[in-house]
Amino acid sequence: MSLATEDPQAADGAMPWHPGRPHHELADDVRWWMGMPVAFGLFGRLALDQVAYREVAAAVDATGRFADNFTNRGIRSYLWGPLLLFGDAEDRRATADRLKQMHGAVRGKGSGHFAGERFSALNPDVWKWVGTSSMLVFYNGYLATYGAGLDAEQREVVYQTCLAMSEIDLASSRSEVPRTVAEMEQYYDEVAQTILADNEFLQWANASFDALPVPTLIGPRWLHRLITPAWRALLPALSRPARICGEGAAHPRMRELLGVRWTRARQREYRFYLAAIRLFRRLLPPWLLMEPLAYNRYRYERLRAAYAKPQLRSFAPPSR
Repeated sequence: MSLATEDPQAADGAMPWHPGRPHHELADDVRWWMGMPVAFGLFGRLALDQVAYREVAAAVDATGRFADNFTNRGIRSYLWGPLLLFGDAEDRRATADRLKQMHGAVRGKGSGHFAGERFSALNPDVWKWVGTSSMLVFYNGYLATYGAGLDAEQREVVYQTCLAMSEIDLASSRSEVPRTVAEMEQYYDEVAQTILADNEFLQWANASFDALPVPTLIGPRWLHRLITPAWRALLPALSRPARICGEGAAHPRMRELLGVRWTRARQREYRFYLAAIRLFRRLLPPWLLMEPLAYNRYRYERLRAAYAKPQLRSFAPPSR
């Protein structure tokens, strides 16, 4: 397992956001991008490529948790992220270990549309695909929003930052997420051409994004029933930006599988949402943009820097 540690000097080399690294300010911005719920919310639809991989679709279909309450399943998936990305080193390791242990129970043989399809979440090839896809939600979302002004070296910094923040490997080289942008693009294109295909779960999941049920993880049942009419009325407008951003940043193969018709009107709408994200990030305070654990890390690092700023660089006697 490889995880970015709390101390940026604790790995083989300094992390991309460490002062002194090229484009470290860009890398730092990417980190806090990954701590914004809006980054996952607007581009999380990109993860549909996971269930275009038939073995993954058979696995998640067999668990039944998406069909039970698609919204609850999405929230639970999201809540793993802050612990893995912004917890301290001990919590991140424990969370990664628990995540792998729990996935070990996801194995068997599909039924219904996936009858006869064997699946295992710890299959190194599957783990690599899901890990790559999960990381690309943030990488592709950041590039969609800010990529126009970035050169190849800077895009590599964005990728390396996402990789350092989110990498969780199994004890197999086959499970490793690609190390560079070039390797990732080659790997993705190969999987897209040879493995990704339409299936019933993919189409159901795509349609379900526009008809999400009321989340029931918090609060009594009467409250869920009370807010259901307003939820259903507002959902089409609330989910529209996520649909457009997900389609705009998607790989051409996924657009094809999902039947996306990318018109000039959608392109203009897409650009409007991206401009709005950039504007909000520039104007709104970090505490309003970040989820709590990410903001806690953000505040800690700035307080640490404030304490260190007036300190001497050396206790040696001054030279005369």
